[in-house]
Amino acid sequence: MLSPVRPTAPTLLEQHPVFISHDIDDARAQVGRIFCPHDLQQLHSQQRLDCRLHHIALGELSLNYLCYGADVEIVPGQLGDFYLVQIPLSGQAHIQYGQQHTLSDARTAVILSPHQPVHMRWQGDCAQVLLHIPRRLMEQYAAQTLGDASTGQNQREPYRLDYQLSLAQHSGATASWCQMLLDLVRNIDQHGSTWLQHSGAAQSMQDFLLRSLLNLQPHNLQPHDRSTSGQRRQESALPRHIQRAQDFIHAQAEQSISVADIAQAACISVRALEEGFRRHLGSSPNSYLRDLRLDLVQQRLSQGRTQGAPVASVLEVAQQFGFFHMGRFAGYYKQRFGESPSTTLSAKARLHKG
Repeated sequence: MLSPVRPTAPTLLEQHPVFISHDIDDARAQVGRIFCPHDLQQLHSQQRLDCRLHHIALGELSLNYLCYGADVEIVPGQLGDFYLVQIPLSGQAHIQYGQQHTLSDARTAVILSPHQPVHMRWQGDCAQVLLHIPRRLMEQYAAQTLGDASTGQNQREPYRLDYQLSLAQHSGATASWCQMLLDLVRNIDQHGSTWLQHSGAAQSMQDFLLRSLLNLQPHNLQPHDRSTSGQRRQESALPRHIQRAQDFIHAQAEQSISVADIAQAACISVRALEEGFRRHLGSSPNSYLRDLRLDLVQQRLSQGRTQGAPVASVLEVAQQFGFFHMGRFAGYYKQRFGESPSTTLSAKARLHKG
């Protein structure tokens, strides 16, 4: 008997099932009813499909859990009337949106915008939390948050808001946003969804999710710098290879990467990479990476104690982000933030104790 490929992560939103199906045609129709019509093909006949979809409304948004239990190809074309955040809990998915593509996994989520064709391949053990955002609502928040003066668009023209595809789960500005969304789903599992019946609570959560996403995730309408290092300029003003290098650095900030790795990801030579960073960012790739990591260390130390969890030591956090020479690290940190890392940590710890 054929067996499905089970996700390694726990199933979420189990109290809110839509369907379970072992038939590819039924799964295609059921998922299409919640999201949009699409082509769905099972890639390996020896695997047993075990598609599960769970769904709950959050104001005008919806939270969803989806897995297939078999390797599948999903081709919805243009989403058209909604944005979709996909946060993998386990497994991997190859995602293409227009000319952008990424390998999405437990470290890298994605946000699909409505304007370009989408093509996806999910592994059988891939389980994801999906946030469905109506396009009309997202554009309404963009108009309120950014304004026509910020975007430089004609007020008579509709907003065409395109997000950067990759959404970092564990580093950079979007890490806390992704974690908050997952915490929200787990909170519903543990404590129920009664609070969602109160329109004010659901509206407040919707406001927070959408306004935060607009401010934290790079997109084509944002006119000012946005990165934790304060160095990232408006993406549309940068050459594509520099954008690719930045995306790689932000996605791999906690990994051991070299200038050669960055150049390979950007599809250029090391010399061209260094010249591009100097010309467009006023920095070297190594300095850009170091400053980003320092910002991430400072964020982690500033989080301090959360819900009874012990505060990590300066040494642990520094080594997590690739700083192994503590004297040199302390010097870089004080130069950037005007205080020692231990001062940042102890100040936050005293705040929680008080």
